[in-house]
Order: sequence, then structure tokens, then C-alpha cells
Amino acid sequence: MTTNTYNPLGLEDKLYSVKEFAFAVRTKFGAKDNLPDSILVDIFLKKYPVYYCKIKTSQNSKTQPGCSCC
Repeated sequence: MTTNTYNPLGLEDKLYSVKEFAFAVRTKFGAKDNLPDSILVDIFLKKYPVYYCKIKTSQNSKTQPGCSCC
């Protein structure tokens, strides 16, 4: 099985809100944890910084800090 460097988790190629991204992560891993969405996403982005560009932010900036795809 090959792993896509820009999408190692195989998530859909779209922009996610923090809530949507947390849901996608929980669904992918079958997690039922008590972490708030923002904390889960923050932890996940530290592990997989390639996903910074997939999170919608309140900023109008195209790139995010730590983004490896832009």
C-alpha cells in the first residue's frame, strides 16, 4: 500500500471547518474521546502538518503556518 505524502490519511480533498475535520479524524480512527474539536485538530495538525491547508480559518490567508503543500 502506498501512502500519499500530501494526504497520508486519505481524507477527501476539500476545506474542512474545525468541527468537520475533527469529525473526519474521529470517524477515520473510530475514536470516541472527550477532547474538544479544537484540541483534537491542534494535536493532529502537529503530527500531520500537511493538513494545515485543509482547515478553514477566519483569516483570508491562503497558506497556514507549517503548511507543506503551499
